[in-house]
Amino acid sequence: MPIDSFADFVLGSLAALFPVIDPIGSVPIFLVLTAGVPQSLRRSYAKRIALNVIFLLIGFLIVGGSILRFFGVSLEVVRIAGGIVVFHAAWNAMNADAKKMSDLENQEATNRVDQHEDISFMPMTIPLLAGPGSIAVALGLAAEASRGATSSETLWNLAAISTAIACIGLVIYIALRSSSLLLKWFGPSGIHALSRILGLFVMAIGVQLILNGIGDWIESLSF
Repeated sequence: MPIDSFADFVLGSLAALFPVIDPIGSVPIFLVLTAGVPQSLRRSYAKRIALNVIFLLIGFLIVGGSILRFFGVSLEVVRIAGGIVVFHAAWNAMNADAKKMSDLENQEATNRVDQHEDISFMPMTIPLLAGPGSIAVALGLAAEASRGATSSETLWNLAAISTAIACIGLVIYIALRSSSLLLKWFGPSGIHALSRILGLFVMAIGVQLILNGIGDWIESLSF
């Protein structure tokens, strides 16, 4: 695969996954869940959360096809579903208010902190960062990767997506480790504004994924 094509697939995967995972938007929740936790433990959480997201999404990327065959779901349907999820996430990013935790969530967060309960997998990895939406997009990207003309090209596509997931994992680690500074610099309104800016471009990516899925589905009907 040419370097340009590999880079394009990496960038496309980043654009599709980033708004759904939303590592920047998760910073305020992470700060609440780790309030009163020692700085060293907060850094450990940040590392574990990033690794959890990487391994989980790459795992679904690799075995996603087998899961689809087991449940009898076609790749075309997954492409359409992934596009809908991306579009929905972009729409929410453009129109929704900034993330806020309910009183109940705040109380649960306080209880977790008092007991120093490990929040690296639940709830930070699942369902906040690598939730159903992120998994659906990863499966959709796996379906896109399988469109390669040869098995070698498909492997390169999967490697490009894995690279994008690793990059997002690095962003998650940096954002959560520097969460106090990020929130101080941008503020809640700045984080919300960044989500709005990304929203329009990502909506177009979601529409393209949907159209690709519909086109492949029509082609599979062999009219």
